[in-house]
Amino acid sequence: MIGWACLLLGVAVAVWGITGLRAWRRGIPAELSAAGYASPTEADAELDALQRTYPECCRIEEIGRSGEGRPIRVLRIGGESMRGRSGRAMLLVTGHIHGVEYVGAHVARAVARRLVEEYGRDQKVTDLLDRAEVVVAPLLNPDAAARIWQRGGWTSIRGARYNARAVDLNRNFPVVPMPSAKGGRAWNSARARPGSLFYAGPHPLSEPECSALAQLCWRERFRAAVNFHSFGCVVYMPQAPSGSAAQRALDVFDGPFQSHQQRRYRAVRERANAIRGQLDPFLLAAFGTASVTVEVSQPPWSLLRPGRFGNMFWVWNPLDPEHWAGNDVDATIQALLAQLDATDAQIISPTNPGLYEAPEARPA
Repeated sequence: MIGWACLLLGVAVAVWGITGLRAWRRGIPAELSAAGYASPTEADAELDALQRTYPECCRIEEIGRSGEGRPIRVLRIGGESMRGRSGRAMLLVTGHIHGVEYVGAHVARAVARRLVEEYGRDQKVTDLLDRAEVVVAPLLNPDAAARIWQRGGWTSIRGARYNARAVDLNRNFPVVPMPSAKGGRAWNSARARPGSLFYAGPHPLSEPECSALAQLCWRERFRAAVNFHSFGCVVYMPQAPSGSAAQRALDVFDGPFQSHQQRRYRAVRERANAIRGQLDPFLLAAFGTASVTVEVSQPPWSLLRPGRFGNMFWVWNPLDPEHWAGNDVDATIQALLAQLDATDAQIISPTNPGLYEAPEARPA
């Protein structure tokens, strides 16, 4: 009896392996599309379509180029015909800073769609865009996104995070000096050694993608930023002084944000030394931007399906991205409104404004 059981198990494993091998040989980009994910080309076309259909409230701007020369584009969204920009609060939404995190880009674009399609129809959307301009940067790492799509999601864990120059972009931002930080260096802190999973690059802002984003943030002085990653159903935020305007703005993501979600995300205030080189503490210290990282979705069971085991795309992305957009889009819009209320739409004073020097301000 045991022998027959072992034989049947062996046959099942062999069938699973053969099915997986056939799926691998197909390359799987078609499967990624079938699950509802857009290729980088399709994602760009979606922004073009929004600008073409709703020119009165949105427009595309190129803020820079990637290491391989791909454009890094943002969609500016605002009410009242986008004319009277001066004096309006500025808000930022980003995605896809790590090439494999397609679900984060999906949710960022879903936020953009909701804003432009519902302006003048939905009261919350209209209130937000009458008070603020929202800049959506859904594809911050276009080189890695293109590489991973072309390979059907098959890449190393390093390749899942790196840009074209083997740097983790979310460790390439200036490190905020925090001499009072307690505890040892966290496992995911920025690393100076090339080849490390969290390699920070040769120097802060060495990567054109990060430099372009930093210059945009310096120019716009965003009140708040929401950065979509995957996965974990967690909201990470930097620590801020108790009772400060920054703390009030960040508190929105520890309760009010979750109250508009069906699957509520856990809020985590990260230790200072755990987020060295990351975007959130840099934006808060340099520009006074209350910035959070939203880890979209939970670990997918889809890894158990033949052809997906070991595929980094399916490690980081769920089978149903639209479900998670439904979970997070309205909560994000409500949270951005609440952040404006928490700060009276005023700029939060940066604690370390000298952390970033704009290129035009540097001596020749």
